[in-house]
Amino acid sequence: MMHQSLLMWTGDVGENRMVTAQGLIISGNTAFANSGFRQKVQSVQVLEALLPEGIIIPTGFETVGHIAHLNLRDEHLPYKKLIAQVVLDKNKPKIQTVVNKTDAIQNDYRTMQLEVLAGNDSLRTMVIESGLRFQVDLGAVYWNSRLATERQRLINNIFRDSDVVCDMFSGVGPLAISAAKKVKYVYANDINPTAVEYLERNMVLNKLERKIEVFNMDARRFISSIYSSQHVHPVTQIVMNLPNDAAEFLGGYFQIPFRTSTFARVLRILEDRGILRNSQSGLRYVMPMIHVYGFSKAEDPEHDFNEYLRLKLQRINVALGENVDSVEMHRVRLVAPGKWMICASFTLPESVAIAQPNYISC
Repeated sequence: MMHQSLLMWTGDVGENRMVTAQGLIISGNTAFANSGFRQKVQSVQVLEALLPEGIIIPTGFETVGHIAHLNLRDEHLPYKKLIAQVVLDKNKPKIQTVVNKTDAIQNDYRTMQLEVLAGNDSLRTMVIESGLRFQVDLGAVYWNSRLATERQRLINNIFRDSDVVCDMFSGVGPLAISAAKKVKYVYANDINPTAVEYLERNMVLNKLERKIEVFNMDARRFISSIYSSQHVHPVTQIVMNLPNDAAEFLGGYFQIPFRTSTFARVLRILEDRGILRNSQSGLRYVMPMIHVYGFSKAEDPEHDFNEYLRLKLQRINVALGENVDSVEMHRVRLVAPGKWMICASFTLPESVAIAQPNYISC
């Protein structure tokens, strides 16, 4: 049963016009009471009047350019088009398309299954973030506007002007391109060829193509290529923002790929490639800082994720607690009730970089 405050429709959903028991006529973005009082009516008020009692009112959505991206619960699905039309009507002209994710991301390209519920069918849009412009096709590439704050945290608080950043899962480039404005150089990789195509467009669009080198390959091959090339800048920051799987890539793929070389030979190769530096105390490693992301539903998500990483590294005979001076944990955002996205930052242990090949890949 609908809320008793809703007596009748005086127009279709697109007109967003109704009469309530209090004599309030809702039309478009404005409400007129019988007394002549006029007030702004928010989407949640309209939906409270339209949806059956007892249903939790959807109150938020992610904005991607002109697209409103909903994550509706099962109880909302019978009313999905009504909800979408209200969102569209109450957020014009900024919002022109309303979509709902129909399934969890389950593919290597991180593309979402989306259903257009209201507005035009175009999923190609332009996003402006931190003064930069990004072309995005939401049906073919991954984008998450809710990570904008985290991207800026890395750039403003962690990265230095002299850094060389390696973005292993770059997508269309929101982090790589933003970082390129500040740091010395960026290596950006994504396995999705469409994402790489948009990344290259966005580099040119923001006039930063000279500071970014792009790769389109599996992240394991990418990191091996970076550390086996004699022509790369020494990497100082590695970002692994693939929360469901990023820790899986810790398993030995940062090793220098010279399995038959002696230790001394490896040191010479590392020095030649700039991974080692000469100092008054002799050779020392300049190991990169790694930022790896994951999810936790534990009461203490930082401890839970730290233990998870420790076990992953133990599988290649490297104990995180013994080889990392400090692991900094940062709560990125609450993605669902009781589920946190966490970023763990630590310096790559030398023992990982030069480990013998008797490890088990994660």
